[in-house]
Amino acid sequence: MTDTLTRPELDLATHLGVAGPATDLQPTTVHRWQESDPGWKGKHWAYTEPNDVGARHLRPINLTTRTKTDG
Repeated sequence: MTDTLTRPELDLATHLGVAGPATDLQPTTVHRWQESDPGWKGKHWAYTEPNDVGARHLRPINLTTRTKTDG
């Protein structure tokens, strides 16, 4: 299942070097993620939070859709 971030969350993660556009990835990774997760829009990736031994793993992410606010 693909995780979802807001645009500000993605911008901060990209600034910190723990997320980015799918074009940063090898095409084989993008293809494998698209096959295994049809809900992924194919545009962004991020690292997971560190696990119990401090390792992070790449994961596909989507951005939330923008909602209109009144006023």
